[in-house]
Amino acid sequence: MYKIKYFRIFIQTMKLIKLNKEKHRSVFFNETHYIKIWGEVTPIWIKNHVKILKIIVPGYVIDYGKNWISYNIIPGIPASKFPHNSEFVDRIYNFCLNQIESTKPWYHGDWALSNIIIDGENMYMIDWDNLDQYNEEEVFNKLNEDMKSAFGELFQITLTR
Repeated sequence: MYKIKYFRIFIQTMKLIKLNKEKHRSVFFNETHYIKIWGEVTPIWIKNHVKILKIIVPGYVIDYGKNWISYNIIPGIPASKFPHNSEFVDRIYNFCLNQIESTKPWYHGDWALSNIIIDGENMYMIDWDNLDQYNEEEVFNKLNEDMKSAFGELFQITLTR
């Protein structure tokens, strides 16, 4: 009971930065970390998700409870804030391909530019909610779909070079 009361008080000190009513999800932020709260997940899903994240992205998860996870802040700027040119498309696409290879058999599943953080020469994935094991055809179809959504015709040009 004490932990639940403390958690509710703590959340009140944080800023709500994203509310997804359709997916029953809220994201809160303060200077030190993010907390994501789900309305429709089981404690078993949370525990398994955290277990995999701790292997794939060591140090990313701070703590978790029956329907929430606390994450460290990843320094940098979302890729969605950068101007798009063919070199940038190449850089993002190659990062995603490398990320796919490095997390096998687990895949991020949502390569939206807002989920890619750039800090100088370094890039990181955030928002691992869709993390799962997919077949490779599904993975590459989804990656290409996300790249087309982000870059449009510029992505097609990159593929044909």
